[in-house]
Amino acid sequence: MKLINTFFFHIAQGIKGIFRNPIMSTASLLVLVCCMVVTGTFALIIDNINKNFEALDDVNKMIVWLDDAPEAEEGEESAEEQEYNIHEYDKKTEDAIKALGHVVEVVFMSKQEAFEEFKESEGSDAEFLDWFDAEENNPLRASYRITFASDTDTENIRYIKKAIAEMGFNEENIDENIDLYDNLMNVKGALTTIALWLLAVLFVISLFIIMNSTRLGLHSRREEIQIMRYVGATNSFVRAPFVIEGVVIGLVSAAIALGIEYYLYTQVISGVIRQYQAIVIAPFTNYLVVLSVAFAAIGVFAGLFGSVISIRKYLKV
Repeated sequence: MKLINTFFFHIAQGIKGIFRNPIMSTASLLVLVCCMVVTGTFALIIDNINKNFEALDDVNKMIVWLDDAPEAEEGEESAEEQEYNIHEYDKKTEDAIKALGHVVEVVFMSKQEAFEEFKESEGSDAEFLDWFDAEENNPLRASYRITFASDTDTENIRYIKKAIAEMGFNEENIDENIDLYDNLMNVKGALTTIALWLLAVLFVISLFIIMNSTRLGLHSRREEIQIMRYVGATNSFVRAPFVIEGVVIGLVSAAIALGIEYYLYTQVISGVIRQYQAIVIAPFTNYLVVLSVAFAAIGVFAGLFGSVISIRKYLKV
């Protein structure tokens, strides 16, 4: 019973401490909210970029087109005598591409398969294809479709392209999206860097304000604290209300930040992104648990750390 009473006493004293210094408490809360909202917003934008990045099938793919084999002139090497057969499917060529590294899949698509795929993709607009035939007068070309690992950088893609060209393929027959891939990676990297710097700066500011708020509370109660220490109060008993004060500010900040983040994401960010119909945005419910835990962790850590650091010298009698 005594422990329960002590617990609720500390809770009450911690909440009272918030209202003893309303200006500093409000400043702590607002800076923490800004810290969480900025970090959360950047995290959500980066995650949506990643999701759309993964959804773009051609971003981490390369297509190597095969030209029809020219008629061999007298004295010229036949396709079988070449190191790699670059005019039709060749298992040796496929294995050589797979061995380049960062390549997770190589799929050969014949002219007939390409024709059927194109016809299916056109749907009701494919009437013009009636003039063509998959076997006789097929205008499409066979190809190797290469898929890279998702973390492959542009330098490795350029290396793979160069290696494939050295097998005998014309560079003009090698389609890739290195520039798009590079731009998306640069945007993602820039956003991540900005988010981390803002998180660091705002977090330090919030710690500084919480520490000053705690110091003001300690200063106004310094005589009371000294009396408690002289009559035998433990460090934990004196420290508890101030720690609870910091934790409460952190948790309230987390709740407010989550509400603001929900509004920003569902009303502002989603509204802007939906103007670009090609971009898909994930529902906020996908992030609710993660954001709640992350915001609560940031708030509790900031409150605990700021309060514990500030109170140390006041516990020395």
